[in-house]
Amino acid sequence: MKRKVVIVLIYLVGLAIIITFFLLAFYHPTRSANSEFANLSDVHAVRVDYLDLGNYSNQVAALEEQLKEAKVTMVSLSAGRADWTYFPWPDHQNRWSDDVQSSGIDYLLEDSIRFGKWVHVSAVVDVLAPLYIQSHPDAAAISWKGKKSDDLVSLMELVDGPFGRDVLDMIDAIATSYPVNSITLSEMNYYVDGYGEQDKASFLDFSSLSDWPRTPEGEIDIENPAIGVWRSYMIERFLNKAATIVHQHGKLFFVEEKIGIDPEFRVYVDNGTDFNLFLVYADRLIVSGSSEPRKRSPIAISAIAKYLDHYQNGRIIYNLGLWEKDYDPRTAKAFMSSISGEDLKSGLRSAFHGGVTDLMVTPSFLMDESHWQVLAEFWARTPLENPTSLISPDRTAFRSDSLLNPQGFFKNNY
Repeated sequence: MKRKVVIVLIYLVGLAIIITFFLLAFYHPTRSANSEFANLSDVHAVRVDYLDLGNYSNQVAALEEQLKEAKVTMVSLSAGRADWTYFPWPDHQNRWSDDVQSSGIDYLLEDSIRFGKWVHVSAVVDVLAPLYIQSHPDAAAISWKGKKSDDLVSLMELVDGPFGRDVLDMIDAIATSYPVNSITLSEMNYYVDGYGEQDKASFLDFSSLSDWPRTPEGEIDIENPAIGVWRSYMIERFLNKAATIVHQHGKLFFVEEKIGIDPEFRVYVDNGTDFNLFLVYADRLIVSGSSEPRKRSPIAISAIAKYLDHYQNGRIIYNLGLWEKDYDPRTAKAFMSSISGEDLKSGLRSAFHGGVTDLMVTPSFLMDESHWQVLAEFWARTPLENPTSLISPDRTAFRSDSLLNPQGFFKNNY
């Protein structure tokens, strides 16, 4: 009898061990995004960015309390870039940032778990590639003036090349293994850059022209509609690939874009940036203006907000930058300064009265108590009314007519 009891106990213990093994191996509750916050009716967003990751553990709890008090409903977290990640990307240890390698902390996982308990979390992947270009100098984008970029790869290297595949693999790794509700793609700033030989070959094949369109002075005419339609289509192709990966994992896909305003406060977007076309694939566009003082005046912000208010179903998030001016990308964070809390309040009010109610403030490391107080008061008192779904039921309804070419430029039926 005792022997049977012992056998049964051994059997049960063994079964428990097997069940535990399978739970640990295949069930990752912290890797599942909190579906409660997938769709937002009101976007009160902050881009979380740390002044010093070496002091991360002493900052994050206080930051979380400030975000909660400010009534934030969405946080954006930097995942890094394909050549410099803020998470331990499997099989790509040479891409891990110094902070990840030295601390052993998976910053993206830690923050997405922490904030995902009470807010929508978006992981931001930017396409800048300074380290990749150092080791692959021929991949650098060429400007219309013939200068090599230190940060951007050529457009076609992104769309069809090895670096672009790296970016897509990184997006897939995040969408597969991290508890984020959305993934945001940023820094696709192809306007003055993207005129190298690889790009030119693509353009000539697409357009049936024999050269880039030229100005009377012989320079590349970067405002020519033929270049704009080609570039928009190529970016569309990459967005299609990225969105497919993200949506297959049940997450949302956001894209950051820039918007401009001229001295007469007329709003414009760069040639080759087609918001309607990009909204075919992006569930939301996060649109940022300049940080130069005149271009973020109440008049400028109101004009931009009125322009953005015309886009479909409230699918635009207007991003207000806190930088005192447009800094060089290589400026250290410690040397950056912010606008005042009063200027932030003025910007938020101007955007709201211009018609845009889904707002983001960037970055958190520039925020002091005055900024947090402004956010808390503004988002507590301002009634926001927006659609409850971020995803259009029919994406094809948003396709731009810009690909229809009445002059018959384009020979290929892409």
